[in-house]
Amino acid sequence: MAIVMVLTSPALLAASKASASKASSTARDVMMPVDSSAAFLTALRTHCGRAYEGQLVNPQPADSAMRGQRLVMHVRGCGDTVRVPFHVGDNRSRTWVFTRTSNGVRLKHDHRHEDGSEDRVTQYGGDAMAPRAASHVEFPADSATAALIPTARTNVWTVELTPTRFSYQLRREGSDRRFRVDFDLTRPITPPPAPWGADTKAR
Repeated sequence: MAIVMVLTSPALLAASKASASKASSTARDVMMPVDSSAAFLTALRTHCGRAYEGQLVNPQPADSAMRGQRLVMHVRGCGDTVRVPFHVGDNRSRTWVFTRTSNGVRLKHDHRHEDGSEDRVTQYGGDAMAPRAASHVEFPADSATAALIPTARTNVWTVELTPTRFSYQLRREGSDRRFRVDFDLTRPITPPPAPWGADTKAR
């Protein structure tokens, strides 16, 4: 963390605070290198058109609606934007949207109603931070997410992609909220129906 020194000059003090704020912001907002984002999206695209079944890992009470449901991911729309619908039983409202940007890769959550219209809580997520590896990517909540869902302002979503497993995880810093679902990439299944609002998502 930046250290703000005590200065006698108000002008120097203001300059020091501005510099410290900028340094702190820069440290937090280090983005994923473009080459790593390309590697991540390339690896994800190798599963284009395929679907996989998943399991909750250490589910919490907040995940009760998903218990006993069939959990399926389906990799669709495999260009600079890769769409991955996440089906919970017959509920096809959720899609993870990975988009390549000039700074790396962005994750957004697209939530739809059955008629294809957007849910009130949708398009939240964030930009990837510099990863330990292209196979392990973390997405801290962005300012738009904090404004839309104040309780999610400290959310960090993690995606792990290995040759055998796709893992989607959530942790909420400062709380015990955790969520994780793992998908077995060694056993493709029959792709599910299109997610709700699929026709309106090609934008």
